[in-house]
Amino acid sequence: MSRIEQGSLALFCDGERREPLSAEENLVGFCAKCESELLSLAYHKSDAGWMVSARCKNDHLVLMRYDLNWNWLEDQELEICAEATFISSIPREKLEAVFTRAEIRDLEACENGQPFTRQNLYRARAKYDRFEKLFGIRIKI
Repeated sequence: MSRIEQGSLALFCDGERREPLSAEENLVGFCAKCESELLSLAYHKSDAGWMVSARCKNDHLVLMRYDLNWNWLEDQELEICAEATFISSIPREKLEAVFTRAEIRDLEACENGQPFTRQNLYRARAKYDRFEKLFGIRIKI
């Protein structure tokens, strides 16, 4: 499932982060769930075409995909994610998929103002982009 970041409107889709080209609000269609108007949140471009993230008044989110000539291809589910997330609020299984136990321990210690090993933080920070690409979560320390 694709995600859009709450504050920046960056799109996490197909394993990539895409910054919005425009955050102009336009009527772009009608919600398939409740039939209310869909208003665009952001416009994104990829090599394959255009993507428009949109929301209805009932907070249903959708990612509308178009080819390069703006021919509609499909609609996909979309979810909103927080702009940046603290380590303590991320499920342990996700952290362990990318970071070592020592890195996780020291990330948590740093977040809580406790002593930590600086080298483990350097190693963990080098993996932030990979973690964000996999899970669409930006880590905040």
